[in-house]
Amino acid sequence: MDWLLGRRRASEPPRVEPPDLQPIRLYSAETVFAASVHPGGERITDILQRGDELLVLPQGADHQDPDAWLAVNPDALLAVVPPPHVSLPELRLHRQREEVEIRTGPYRITGTAHLRPGQEQDPFVRATRPFLPLTDALVQRADGPPERFDVVIVNLRLMQGFQEV
Repeated sequence: MDWLLGRRRASEPPRVEPPDLQPIRLYSAETVFAASVHPGGERITDILQRGDELLVLPQGADHQDPDAWLAVNPDALLAVVPPPHVSLPELRLHRQREEVEIRTGPYRITGTAHLRPGQEQDPFVRATRPFLPLTDALVQRADGPPERFDVVIVNLRLMQGFQEV
C-alpha cells in the first residue's frame, strides 16, 4: 500500500482496549481502508494537520499485537472519514459556511466547508493547514455509488479541483 509508512515498531502494544478504539476510513488513490484508531481525545484533523503518523489497527487485527498497528503517512491520504468527535464549545470557531466540491484522485467530494472568505485559494493556508474538514459530505467515485458521512477530511495538497457549489 503506497500510503503506509510501515508497521509500528513497539516493544509493547498500545494500552488501548476495544471500547476505546473508534472506526476510521482512509482513502488513497488505489483503495479505501477501514480500520480503528485511538485518537486519545484529539480531533483527527489536528493529528493530520501536524503531519504526525496516524496509528491505525486494521479491521479484525488483535489490538494487543504491536505488529498489527500500522503507521499511516497523512501526506499520501486523499481523504479521511474520522470517528465522531464533539469539540468543546469554546474551541469552535465561527466561520462562513460554503458548499464546495473537491476533486481528488478518483473521488468527487461535496460538503460544507467552514472557511474564512478566500481561504480555499490561499496557498499559505493550503501549505500550513492542508486538511479541510467537510461536514454533511458526500463521497463519490466514478465507478461506485455515493456515500454520505457526517465529516470527511480532505487533503488539499492532493486535490485537482475546488469549487463552490
